[in-house]
Amino acid sequence: MIGCRIAYVLDPYLAVFRQSELSNRTERAAIEAEIGCEAADSIRYDADHTLFFDDGGLRDGITHYTMLEGYPDPLVGKLVLLHSDFSEQKPTLSMQRALARFQCYRAVMDPIIKTSSTVKDDLTNFITGVSEFKLRIEQVVIAIR
Repeated sequence: MIGCRIAYVLDPYLAVFRQSELSNRTERAAIEAEIGCEAADSIRYDADHTLFFDDGGLRDGITHYTMLEGYPDPLVGKLVLLHSDFSEQKPTLSMQRALARFQCYRAVMDPIIKTSSTVKDDLTNFITGVSEFKLRIEQVVIAIR
């Protein structure tokens, strides 16, 4: 497609890092549509690249987050990586090298199962049920597509 730039998109929900084409004419709107937000913010990824993310992503009820090496705050939702120079049509680093700076995590609930038994007239009844859930954070392995 003529007039497009290639972006790298990290989707922690699908555990995928992929390329996407963004139109130059409506780049900000294309970035926000790719992320799925109304207001994208950005930070410097390195000297040549910019990382875009959902400005309102840190809210109650998140299930996934991403940490960028060298950046202190968690990032939530899809991330879009573009070359900072608009004359460059795509990022100048490989997808493998770009992905190496990200660590993605998700919340996991493990059920705690309790079993009890009762004995009546030589008959033992076992009762099993979930007594609670234990929350843990698990790293997500991201595939390049």
